[in-house]
Amino acid sequence: MKITTSDVRMGTVLNLEGKLCKVTEMNHTHMGRGGATDSYKVKDIVTGKTFVHTVNAGTVMEAEQVNHNRATFLYSNGGSYSFMENDTGEMYDLDESIVDDILQYLKENLEVHLMVHNGNVLGVILPATIEYAITETVPGIRGDRAQAGKKPATLESGLEVMVPIHKEVGQIVVVNTLTGDAA
Repeated sequence: MKITTSDVRMGTVLNLEGKLCKVTEMNHTHMGRGGATDSYKVKDIVTGKTFVHTVNAGTVMEAEQVNHNRATFLYSNGGSYSFMENDTGEMYDLDESIVDDILQYLKENLEVHLMVHNGNVLGVILPATIEYAITETVPGIRGDRAQAGKKPATLESGLEVMVPIHKEVGQIVVVNTLTGDAA
């Protein structure tokens, strides 16, 4: 599908010289009398390498149609991670290289979206926030504000975050998957 630079958004998958690349950052520059340019930091979906792609504003590019299918993370087995598509029941066993950037957030029965292109899973999209139980933390000491009311904690997925000082083992915290902050 043909799109112009003004239609490109974060997460758009572009076909750049036969490579599928996901846009991770965008920058629009207009200098004086010259024409404007758009720079995109993109990640090659197959190799995982990132690079900057710069074009003149208004350039027509090729975008790929990528479906976002609802799925559930089931379990991990060695270096393989199993997901089941909610609507069709189709199973996907993904290699660790596809999910390496979100591993610390995965827990059993987590609802996610799979990015599917021509029957191949390109990546996994997490929800904006996920609830986790605290499995390990130090006791909070009243009056200790050297850490601005935060203390380290380990969550059920193995993720280590700073939680409010009043949270204890077994309590639930909400983690923002974009920033990694817990509340």
